[in-house]
Amino acid sequence: MSQPYANTISGLLKRRAELMADARELRERMAVVGNDIAALDRMLETLGYQGDLPAAKGVQASTRVVYFHRNELRRFCLDELRKTDGPITTRDLAEKAIRLEGRDPRDRRLRADMVRRIGKGLKLLRSQGAAKSEGSSNTSRQSSRCAQGPCRSSAETTPEEAKAAAAK
Repeated sequence: MSQPYANTISGLLKRRAELMADARELRERMAVVGNDIAALDRMLETLGYQGDLPAAKGVQASTRVVYFHRNELRRFCLDELRKTDGPITTRDLAEKAIRLEGRDPRDRRLRADMVRRIGKGLKLLRSQGAAKSEGSSNTSRQSSRCAQGPCRSSAETTPEEAKAAAAK
């Protein structure tokens, strides 16, 4: 016999998952807007504005800085791995990303943050079989390159290729 309220429970769980996804998207959007407001404040200060800037209601200063939007990091890594003939280090990728953002790659905090983010992105790409590592397990000496053949995203990979990559 079926569980009473099974349809109701299923519907509530589905709605809960939708709301959680919405909340995640809103948090990301809030971080982007907070970064934009901070950039405008810095520009006003650079241009010599002396007045008191009112705090934006509902927008908190975020400690998380959004450098890449959804899937941009993966796309950036794959594009850079395609461009290079040989392996490339995570630090080199991070410095390219920092320059692309128009920032100074000598900023240690920014570079360390970007190396960490790109390292996590490369780890995901390696688990999907889109990239492979070369070198020692020490992350400062490890480099990545495209897996055999051209780099492709998981959306371009056939299920058979994904299974074969997972078996490796």
